Amino acid sequence: MTDCLKNCESTVINECVPVDLMCEYATDPLGIDIAKPRFSWKTVCNRRGMKQTSYQILVAKSLEMLEQDIGEMWDSGKVESGISIGVVYGGKPLENRKCYWWKVRIWDEEGNVSCYSKAAKFETAFLDASEWKAQWIACLITKPGSCMFRREFRIDREITQARAYITGLGYYELRINGNKVGDHVLDPGWTDYTKRVLYSTYDVTNNLKIGMNAIGVILGNGWHCFSETEERSKCIPQMLLQLHINYADGEEEIIVSDRRSGWYASSDSPIVQNSIYNGETYDARLEKTGWDMAGFDMNGKDQGSWDLPLIVEGPGGELRAQALEPIKVISDIKPIRVTNPAPGIYVYDMGQNFAGWAKIRVKGDRGTVVTMKFAEVLYEDGTVNRENLRTARQLDTYILKGEGVEVYEPRFTYHGFRYVQLEGFPGEPDINTITGRVVRSSVEPIGSFSCSNTLVNQIHRNVVWTESNNLHSVPTDCPQRDERLGWLNDMTVRAEEAVFNFNLARLYSKWMDDITDAQGEKTGAITDVAPFIRYGGRPADPVASSYLIFPWLMYLHYGDIKVIETHYENMKKWVSYMSGLAGEDYIINYSRIGDWAPPFAQAIEGSVGASAISAITPGALISTGYYYYNAVLMAKFAKVLGRAEEAVEYEELADKIKEAMNNTFFDRDTNNYGPGNQASNVFPLYLGIVPEENKQAVLDNLINDIVKNDTHITTGNLCTKYIIEVLTEMGRVDVAYALVTQTTYPSWGYMISKGATTIWERWEYVTGGKLIEMASHNHPMYGSVGAWFYKYLAGINVNEEGPGFSKFTIKPYMPDGLDFAEGSVKTMLGVVLSRWKRNDKALNMEVAVPCNSTAKICVPVPGDAKGKFIIKEGGRSLWQEGKFTGNAAGVAKAIEEDGYICFETGSGEYHFECIW
Repeated sequence: MTDCLKNCESTVINECVPVDLMCEYATDPLGIDIAKPRFSWKTVCNRRGMKQTSYQILVAKSLEMLEQDIGEMWDSGKVESGISIGVVYGGKPLENRKCYWWKVRIWDEEGNVSCYSKAAKFETAFLDASEWKAQWIACLITKPGSCMFRREFRIDREITQARAYITGLGYYELRINGNKVGDHVLDPGWTDYTKRVLYSTYDVTNNLKIGMNAIGVILGNGWHCFSETEERSKCIPQMLLQLHINYADGEEEIIVSDRRSGWYASSDSPIVQNSIYNGETYDARLEKTGWDMAGFDMNGKDQGSWDLPLIVEGPGGELRAQALEPIKVISDIKPIRVTNPAPGIYVYDMGQNFAGWAKIRVKGDRGTVVTMKFAEVLYEDGTVNRENLRTARQLDTYILKGEGVEVYEPRFTYHGFRYVQLEGFPGEPDINTITGRVVRSSVEPIGSFSCSNTLVNQIHRNVVWTESNNLHSVPTDCPQRDERLGWLNDMTVRAEEAVFNFNLARLYSKWMDDITDAQGEKTGAITDVAPFIRYGGRPADPVASSYLIFPWLMYLHYGDIKVIETHYENMKKWVSYMSGLAGEDYIINYSRIGDWAPPFAQAIEGSVGASAISAITPGALISTGYYYYNAVLMAKFAKVLGRAEEAVEYEELADKIKEAMNNTFFDRDTNNYGPGNQASNVFPLYLGIVPEENKQAVLDNLINDIVKNDTHITTGNLCTKYIIEVLTEMGRVDVAYALVTQTTYPSWGYMISKGATTIWERWEYVTGGKLIEMASHNHPMYGSVGAWFYKYLAGINVNEEGPGFSKFTIKPYMPDGLDFAEGSVKTMLGVVLSRWKRNDKALNMEVAVPCNSTAKICVPVPGDAKGKFIIKEGGRSLWQEGKFTGNAAGVAKAIEEDGYICFETGSGEYHFECIW
């Protein structure tokens, strides 16, 4: 048990204690701007079946008060509730820029009370926008490179606390007294800056010193000026900074960005060019040593031109604290080989396709130009093939200053690549010359999966890498070419895989705001991409159901009701817009994307997206199907929010759409939807609109088409997810498993056979030719298969009656040829684990159910055993001769259910054995 238990009084239980306290999904968050934040906690317990029945939260202004069990800001009292996720603060109004301490204790189902948890804290930033006194400033001279700002100030007293609140567009780096502050990169997170601008809070107490101090800020173009052809005056890089210094004598000093208090700006930066798409050029000869330190001589030789900054309007968006995880350098990757395909050209194979950049070590003469070109594939001659980048250059250039060993990595760009082509290097580089830097939003990995099939394990690994490579404050479609956008159609199927592998509560909440920011104020139409730039349109294609799927997944996986409350009215507007598209017949004919990017033979040659439109699957079937899906989700949202009348209205709408789809697309003579291809039949089965008496016939047609195509998929990015899930749930896991483990084109195994370490954008292996315009080799949409590993092979399934995994089901499917599988997910309540292993005589299952959860654990039984099997738990008989014997603690009851014996359990670790 934790140290907290050592201090518990004798009257409290020594079995359970709250741990892992979080405020707004973060541990001890610094700089939140939410007036009523939400609290969550897990519980550690050493007995089965523990359930929280009540809680008490204390919030205080100081740790000292909290240690005396005094919550002068909020004492919730004993609240009868089993909820431990998203408990809303209900105390006195919080103040700007204050730190608060909190703790919680709980009561169990027997009335026992735990000791209080260890103390946690949270600190507010600007709850009131009027607290901002700083002004947006920019460089007097605008060049395509970077802008630098500096300011000196004196401190002559002891400091108790200092906080820097800063944003810079497109990106910034904050430095104090010669050192970078914090570990964020590519900050702030990307938004529509005319709607919202995110700022970060840094604790800079230890960065300051008695005497003279200096602040330095470097700006990059980022998404604010992503196009080098755009008129510079319309996207001028700019920054906003406010530094609060609290002294031991009780006084406070505020330093703000402005024109009159000692700030200077220069566009004579060594970063002479920077672009998200094109890379960065760094001329080390232009470095100004000490520019971010006190005493720097701005008038000295070669120190550039320093002038007073300009006051600018700012982008216009509301300033909001950055609530999502910042982008960081996550890890380093060492190359696995280096080749020399031509004189002066060295190609590094990193062994993994990833997002980030390369760090280089080099020594040479002043003015030597070294370039790094980034690519995902190679030409036959061993040089990098960059044709799929379209207009993106993905090129970093370093110009040496000639002063010994120099180390360079970019600040304001990132790339998607496996290969680095090094040119202009003085001498002969070695394997250690280049180091890969993995860069993404620093979301927590929460899922793990493995099984006895090495191909499945590699597919899972590729899915996880691809997903992680496309988390850069926005869930992007790719990290390499001139796109890198948040496409809603991809997320419609990709999102579920992602929430099994990563904690995306904060990032998804932010992206929901991005979608709403782009929504039409008059029409309610959302956009194909968010933030809304470059590609896609408004209205979005109806396949953009991710706008509703996101809140539903967040409710199921995180128990988050707030995201539904926040966006409910806007989601209504989108569904209302779709109703307008449908008209009186409830059929939506508007379709631009549909079941995107099926195998080339199934597509319209020459269609948009380099032949990505299905030639067979009717766009109206897909669009109308998502209209139905949205109506179903809106009914669920309405029920969650207690809007019973609206729930009925949406259920009635769903019924009408269902009837219209069956009347329009279903041929009852042939039992086919549309032309009867895989996508056309599987989508209605997934939606659950197929008449009961026709389900088996439609399934048979689906399987016949799979067989006709030599056990290959013919679906695009959307229906690929549905086909393996429908087959599994309708009793044909054998066919689903055969599709997943297929190794010839088109399949995930085919990608791996071609050396893929990530998932491709399309089923074809494209290195040139007519499909090259849409040939990302790092694209998560076909990674939707990753959810199947967790939900079906490991058998971990959420339950909408118990959101946040307060109730869930373990029901693994075991295809022939698979002898072992395990999956785990770190949920808001604790780790859920499902592990199984079998042989000819027995099946062993291990399951972990977190405290404050209940589970339905379904143990598969052999179909040919004819009831002659025994199920034990922990060595004790649970099921024998067709009856529940009930001899295990924590197991409430059992029922026989379609090839499974399902046990209802409380929390705890369980070890089942089925012997036949």
